[in-house]
Amino acid sequence: MGVRKYFMIAGILAFFAVAPIEADEVVRCVQHHLSTLGYYKGTVDGDAGSMTGAAIRRYQIAKNLKVTGELNQQILEHMGLNASAPAPEYKAIRALFRGSSLARADAARQVEALRLTQLKLAELGYYTGAHNGLPGTAMTSAIKEWQTAHKLRASGLLDSTTLTALGVSASLP
Repeated sequence: MGVRKYFMIAGILAFFAVAPIEADEVVRCVQHHLSTLGYYKGTVDGDAGSMTGAAIRRYQIAKNLKVTGELNQQILEHMGLNASAPAPEYKAIRALFRGSSLARADAARQVEALRLTQLKLAELGYYTGAHNGLPGTAMTSAIKEWQTAHKLRASGLLDSTTLTALGVSASLP
């Protein structure tokens, strides 16, 4: 492992020290986000290599941020990962997808599905929280409220029926 990669991963781990999310899952999530925006053309694999660093630099330039090419707190916050709130345990995210085709998907795909759901529910007036792909009580309440309004079982879960009805399934890569 190169020195630069080591420090990048060490910084990620320090940022997420409050929760047991693996560093490669954070990198994978960021890679997926950068890929969706067109900044990253590599494989979404959780490897914080030179292609990830270059994509981060392109993102920083485009967003008028300090250009370091490193995955740091500024990037994570700018992408909607709230540094003041501890990251949830990964199993809390996975639990939201019980009963859906995403139940066994990788973390990056689940986080992106949750972020898209947050955006959709906000657009429809059910959710006012952050669009960061992280679960919370406001998100669960919004899901239940939307499910009730659409005559679905108000489980608060992002099951296949809910994801399809929201149009989130079709939006995922």
